[in-house]
Amino acid sequence: MRKITVISLLLVLLISSCSSIRQFRYMSKAKAPKGTFRTEIPFDISNGLIVLKVKLSGSDKEYDFMLDSGAPISVIYKEVYEASKAETVMSYKVTDTHGKAIQSDYMMLDLEIGNSLFKDVFTAYSPEVSEMIRCIASGGIIGADLMQTANWQIDFENKKIVISDTKKSSLPDLKDYQKISFTKRSPMSSMPWVNILPGMTVDVKVNGTLFKDVYIDLGSTRGLTLPKNAKTDTLFKNDLNEILIGYSSFGLFGAKLDTTMHYTSSNMYVKDFKLNNHSIEIGEHYGHLLGTEVFTDYLMYIDFRKENLYLKPAKKEVSTDEEKLGFSMLYDCKTSTCYVSSVFEGSSAKLAGLQIHDTITEVNGQPIPVFTEFCEFRVWNKKMRKEELLIVKTSRRDEVFKIEKGVVVKW
Repeated sequence: MRKITVISLLLVLLISSCSSIRQFRYMSKAKAPKGTFRTEIPFDISNGLIVLKVKLSGSDKEYDFMLDSGAPISVIYKEVYEASKAETVMSYKVTDTHGKAIQSDYMMLDLEIGNSLFKDVFTAYSPEVSEMIRCIASGGIIGADLMQTANWQIDFENKKIVISDTKKSSLPDLKDYQKISFTKRSPMSSMPWVNILPGMTVDVKVNGTLFKDVYIDLGSTRGLTLPKNAKTDTLFKNDLNEILIGYSSFGLFGAKLDTTMHYTSSNMYVKDFKLNNHSIEIGEHYGHLLGTEVFTDYLMYIDFRKENLYLKPAKKEVSTDEEKLGFSMLYDCKTSTCYVSSVFEGSSAKLAGLQIHDTITEVNGQPIPVFTEFCEFRVWNKKMRKEELLIVKTSRRDEVFKIEKGVVVKW
């Protein structure tokens, strides 16, 4: 009876949107190289995320793409779109992690990663991608629709990825790995059993409480994120670590103002596998995600054919508390304005009186440079964050704030 109910609901979902039917059909067209193949490629870590080189079929030019298992489809930005000269097969909205939707053109592309050519990859062109995302990878995003056509071995320690076919005979020796089964994503939270979208979801248990259908999202820099509700408020009420107010989470089309509660827990499991201690971040606009921060502790092998994830502890030092200035800055290139985007409660920045949206006019006696590209600001901002002391002047009555680096107050 349940099987019939599920099928009936699925038919209602699909029939209600012709565009959705076409999307699902196009998503299934992506193809890995035929036969047995294996390609090994290096990757970089930018802002905590995996960035690899990708070429359009028939071109020698390489573009930086972010690997994002949390994105059901792949995405390209303006430069790649113009170089591809691909025809639009449909127009439909692209929705980011914050729920913001932008009407976009979709096309079928052949993409080359290493020496492997992936054909008919259903790809969205998004002209309004946030500047922060473009600075991480200027070419686009490799989504789960392409990823699921092959198996992926990700070595964070040596910054190396091996992509291979999904045949059983091509599997490496995994006897020292812990196996975790996953399922595909559901298109609707109200129908979690309809797992048809590309991606990986698992059940996560924290302090004995189960959270179902958590996305494995390599496009997120974080550990575990959860939405703020009565359940999470009760579960973590005695484990509060840090409080961050401001723009801390970026989606494809920008960020949302939120209060992020940082917690820690030594009892976090995926299935029966105990994960290393990592931050748990909770906010009004957060979803159920396991981000890249968790998986950097492991050698990672994803078997998409059998829907199994394999993890093996990597040999690396566990990071300790990081000294922080206690606030973050963003820059608006249209108005040439630098402003405070977030502040940690209890930090020297907060105690000095710095506020969200304060316009910063000077740092250490020097006017804020005029940046024509956000990526230029990002390089400058990274340099400023290494300073032990910042003297910040704002436009709010020309107030000057002395901000010293230190470990943010624990609550």
